[in-house]
Amino acid sequence: MLFEKRARGIQFSNFKEFLEVHDQGELPCDRIKARLEDKLVAIAEQIQQLQILKQELQGLLSGWETIPEHPEMTICPIIERN
Repeated sequence: MLFEKRARGIQFSNFKEFLEVHDQGELPCDRIKARLEDKLVAIAEQIQQLQILKQELQGLLSGWETIPEHPEMTICPIIERN
């Protein structure tokens, strides 16, 4: 139970591999460490993508007060602007 709780960052499909290594009398620590490092890289990439998205959304919201001269010619000027 403690192993499962601490291994939350590892995909379930990897557990079979780890258990097979363990059943062969070896510790799967190196493999687990590699998977966790991969997960950290993936999380860092996701965070970077989310920060870019956040900046884009903040840019859209920064012009929210803008009202077009001819509102009948647009659906929403905020999402249509360049």
